[in-house]
Amino acid sequence: MTNINGVHNAAVPAVSQIGPASSASAATAPAQTTAVQDTVEISTVARLAAQVQELPPVRAEVVQRVKAELAAGTYETPDKIDVAIDRLMDELF
Repeated sequence: MTNINGVHNAAVPAVSQIGPASSASAATAPAQTTAVQDTVEISTVARLAAQVQELPPVRAEVVQRVKAELAAGTYETPDKIDVAIDRLMDELF
């Protein structure tokens, strides 16, 4: 074998020439490809977060009024309790 400088090196075995890839290696590849389908899974937390976005905004003035009425002991009146019971009965039956 002759190296790049033209010096013969007997200790290095001769290297055979490498040819183009044969078509036999291509024949071992799978002939058919299967269609890949992506799937998306939405977590329960993500679903709940989406539902929260659909809620109407909190009416801070109503919250403050109800808190004040609860603190004063004037929130629960017989009329309000009757309405709450009627609404509950409508939902149950």
